[in-house]
Amino acid sequence: MRKTDYSVIAANYDKARVMSRQNIELWLDMVATYSHAPTGARALDLGCGTGRFAIPMAEYLGYQVTGADASEAMLNKAAEKDSTGAVNWDHQNADSLNYEDKLFDIVFMSHLLHHVDDPQKVLKNCARILKSGGHVFIRYGAIEQIRNDAAHTFIPEIVAVDEARTPTVKQVEIWLNEAGFEKITSHDIRQKTFQSSADHLKAVKLKNNSVMSLIADDAFNRGVARMEKYIKDNPDDPWLLRDDLTLTYGVVK
Repeated sequence: MRKTDYSVIAANYDKARVMSRQNIELWLDMVATYSHAPTGARALDLGCGTGRFAIPMAEYLGYQVTGADASEAMLNKAAEKDSTGAVNWDHQNADSLNYEDKLFDIVFMSHLLHHVDDPQKVLKNCARILKSGGHVFIRYGAIEQIRNDAAHTFIPEIVAVDEARTPTVKQVEIWLNEAGFEKITSHDIRQKTFQSSADHLKAVKLKNNSVMSLIADDAFNRGVARMEKYIKDNPDDPWLLRDDLTLTYGVVK
């Protein structure tokens, strides 16, 4: 599998992926509602990146949060943002977690599974480190959702890359079932990601989707030019402002 080098993109990661507080709280409210986890619950943000969810998970939900990521560069950025020391930052590879059994109440991951070599192994490890009755939450764009979004439409070269690595909702549910989870549920979420088409274009130019770093520069530049032309002709198209995403979760038996 071709992989993104996050040590290279860490410096611009947050600039390219601005997320409103409203959207962050949208996802965290679902975690709290569906898990029924109390203040002080132990949560792991697996593949935490620069701490987009881990820090508010600690400050907004009051969980004891560990943020784990395979990229030290991303963790360093996360720690810089964590001014109160609310999160325990941990250098971990999702494929080989070394946490003890039944340690966490919640494992949360955002846009992670398409980056790992063996998603089933990762989810089996999640089941191992969760307490009985603990929840795993997976936030992602399934292939059936992203195939025709703006980025994949204007930059068709990224479609083949994501077709090879990005699961369907059904596949994620199957993986969870095989890993030993039950009460598996998926919710489709339409998120307003951008305030304007210009904001979206700016994010794309910064390669806001990791797959954009896996194609040739000339293909990327042609896609940006197509997007610029479309925005000039259709500046107010709401399609340019949204992302269709999924939250799939399950409970350890």
